Amino acid sequence: MRTRSKLLLASLGATFLMALAIGTASARNFSIWNSNFRGTFNNLEFDAGIFGVTTCRVTLEGSLHSMTIPKTVGTLLGYVTRVITGQCNNEVVILTATLPWHVRYMGFSGRLPDITLILVSVRAAFSVLGCLASADIEARFSRDPTTGHIVLASVPPQRLSVSGGFCPEQVTFRSNASHNGSVYLLGTTNRISVTLI
Repeated sequence: MRTRSKLLLASLGATFLMALAIGTASARNFSIWNSNFRGTFNNLEFDAGIFGVTTCRVTLEGSLHSMTIPKTVGTLLGYVTRVITGQCNNEVVILTATLPWHVRYMGFSGRLPDITLILVSVRAAFSVLGCLASADIEARFSRDPTTGHIVLASVPPQRLSVSGGFCPEQVTFRSNASHNGSVYLLGTTNRISVTLI
């Protein structure tokens, strides 16, 4: 009788673990409840070494193609259709003829289903002090696993190739660590929620 009880308990435990694994593995997609967004980066830095550091506030507006996004690296999520700059300490020009900029899914961090970070890349084109940059910019969006809200946006340090008269070959592009950005539903102060389905 004792052996039978142990076998029953082991069987129930295995079934529970299997159900848990299947439930986690089946979360193949992200679900977003609205497709229009506004992302604001309070202090982006364009560090050209001996040429100095240009800082600027940048706001991106756009839309996502679908309310359901597959967790597949390289998937085209949507477009940035408008870019606004402000409080720049040097000349910054957004090359609006290159809009819309493509936004692609690049991965996530954290343990499913409680992911804490979503990675995307944005194909951007702009010039700073006459130095032209056209590159895929990586951005990171921190997610609160309890609410599902995107709570912070940042741009990790990355090297960009640039061209132009007296420009260096490469510059460092990043968001200032103490000035994280934010993402909201376009036209509101409502945070965007991302859930797994």
